[in-house]
Amino acid sequence: MLNQLPIEQETELVNRARGGDHAALGELVEPLRRPLFSYIYRMVTHPQDSEDLLQDVLVRAMRSLPSYKADSRFKTWLFGIATHVCLDHLRNKKRWRVEAQLHGQHETEASESEVEKLTGVTHSPDFVFEMREHIAFCFSCIGRTLEPEEQAAIMLCEVLGFSNQEAAAMLEVSEPVFRHRLSAARSRMTSSYEGLCQLINKTGVCWQCKGLHEFAGPGHNGEVLVQIDVAPGVAVTPDSLFGARLKIVREANFPESKTRTMHDMFLEGLTRREEAAD
Repeated sequence: MLNQLPIEQETELVNRARGGDHAALGELVEPLRRPLFSYIYRMVTHPQDSEDLLQDVLVRAMRSLPSYKADSRFKTWLFGIATHVCLDHLRNKKRWRVEAQLHGQHETEASESEVEKLTGVTHSPDFVFEMREHIAFCFSCIGRTLEPEEQAAIMLCEVLGFSNQEAAAMLEVSEPVFRHRLSAARSRMTSSYEGLCQLINKTGVCWQCKGLHEFAGPGHNGEVLVQIDVAPGVAVTPDSLFGARLKIVREANFPESKTRTMHDMFLEGLTRREEAAD
């Protein structure tokens, strides 16, 4: 769950910010800027769009602050604004194909210039391929196959840790409607992973994590993850494997990691390709 200020301190800062105290507004917003960007990045899966939308969110928050009623925590209110900014953006975009990453991989492998570009990124001094970060990247890509409202439901509740009540309020729907969207999102993503990911199914068609780990090579690859395991004593089912994947996604420092430059490059290419797909 995201950290937040003590309620008394938050109330004081909100009152000062409403009165035009820009320093108080900064104290409210700055601790949330990075997690807010991470949420937007995970939702819209494009680096420059994420930067632009973050600025849009902050401007809207500043303009809307006088109408903030404090019937929810400031963090919840701010992420609610971000959610609607992301939904407005995503409604104008195509849903991605489940195999989007595979199409991108095949096109890269078939292009000498793209392979050279990837080599340059993965062999830069500060680059490290972190497999757990790539699992979080993949989660966001599969998230783009969902309807935007379902995507927001699973990101808010399962990744960021907001309660059903809080997330439903952000999406301006009843809790039963929210729970239905969350269940549908989990079901669709679980089904997508079952036939795709070799980390949970050896017959899966995608072994990108392993391939990129080997491609980066010594000095540029982090811990290897052979497979995604459920907790001891838990039956191995598609749902429990999805829960194990979610734990990795929640703990990942995505997108702010040493793998970021590669993910930025991949997402720019994926966005172009999926928008142009029939």
